[in-house]
Amino acid sequence: MGHLKGLCVLIFTIVVCTGCTHLFYVPDRVYHFPPEQLGYYPQEVFFSSKDDTKLYAWFFRSKVKEIKGTVIQFHGNGENISSHYLSTVWMIEHGYNVFTFDYRGYGRSEGKARPDGVYLDGLAALEEAWAWHSESGVDESQFIVLGQSLGGAIAMKTLGDSSVKANTDLLILDSTFSSYKRIARMKLSSHWLTWLLSPLTYILITDKYAIEEELKKNEVPLLVLHDKEDPIVPFECGKRVAELGKKKLIEFWQLNGTRHLGALANPRSSYRQKLLDLLAKIKK
Repeated sequence: MGHLKGLCVLIFTIVVCTGCTHLFYVPDRVYHFPPEQLGYYPQEVFFSSKDDTKLYAWFFRSKVKEIKGTVIQFHGNGENISSHYLSTVWMIEHGYNVFTFDYRGYGRSEGKARPDGVYLDGLAALEEAWAWHSESGVDESQFIVLGQSLGGAIAMKTLGDSSVKANTDLLILDSTFSSYKRIARMKLSSHWLTWLLSPLTYILITDKYAIEEELKKNEVPLLVLHDKEDPIVPFECGKRVAELGKKKLIEFWQLNGTRHLGALANPRSSYRQKLLDLLAKIKK
């Protein structure tokens, strides 16, 4: 019993001292899946966040001569771009450039991940990706913002405050959530060791960067996808995202058997082609 009490005290201390940010940001600097070993050769991009923190990105050029557009990927909370790019790099075989970047504290990006800083990173990344997109010189091509898991919340929040939104043809929110307080409470209450602490999330976690209001007033065409059995971000979170964003919602894909972020990451997934078909329909 003493060990259990000590563990609960430790968890409480971590929650109080870190403001629960460890629940949202789990970066590393490991080079997980080198793209060159898979036949991909991205251009390295170094750019500055809005507070001059140095950030790192990859730009994968389309392998198809007729460029259809550019996708900027906001990845999830773990690891870094060297594991997440596999969800999007396949699109270069179909005429799309892909820009994927690391938030501060991830991979080769400087700094430490915190909500206010990551927000600034997202703003800067949108502008940087738009500059690379514009450099392609194809006026009719699409600009697509893809946010996955935590990246969906970051993408929605920053796009809403960015001038780039006026040029965005589609916003894709994959397995994401609308409230940091709500998802933190869900995760803490799901385990017997931490469920007693779950009410503290409403005190210790801020929803300053939550996206519920942004979803309601969003003017960018929206695609939401979420698996009904997602073990990481519960399906009800995706359902709420779709409901709040119904004003501009094109489709809500209620997935089965893809787990968390599997719809686009799995090479055998039929949802890859479904996405390409949707993009063809909304082509400029």
